[in-house]
Amino acid sequence: MYVRRRGSLLEWFWNVVQHGERRIIRVLVLASVILLLMQLSAVRDPLDFYMTVAAEVEAPAMELPALAKPELGESVKTWQITLKATPAAPIRVVQNGTVIATLTKGEQQIGVKSGQIQLDGIGIAQTVKVQVIRKDAQLLEPRQNQTFILQGNIQNLIVKP
Repeated sequence: MYVRRRGSLLEWFWNVVQHGERRIIRVLVLASVILLLMQLSAVRDPLDFYMTVAAEVEAPAMELPALAKPELGESVKTWQITLKATPAAPIRVVQNGTVIATLTKGEQQIGVKSGQIQLDGIGIAQTVKVQVIRKDAQLLEPRQNQTFILQGNIQNLIVKP
């Protein structure tokens, strides 16, 4: 007569865990290989891929067209925009490190170049709303009626034809 030996419940559980562990390891290795193959097939230049990912993670790209110098014989185009500060406050309008206007009277027409403008409200205790009320038709940025809220800080404004 054949008598079957019954293992303990602990031995049975341990065997189930070992088999499950082997399956998990196989699945992870297979997933790693598939991920590697997908990355290699999607990217032709690995350096370009990792530089793009790093650039997106660190910060969005800054537009600095104002730093480009015009070639000989080429003049710098000036655009007209009108800004209105509500309430009127001494908001400084700065482009390329130079103060080009102050919104002390509330509304000011300003000649600006392509690039970035800073609305400097540092030192002003009240909240001031600055709105673009008029602009040259050729400008894509800033948008008509675009509004910036200054609470003792600096806001950046892009001028782009």
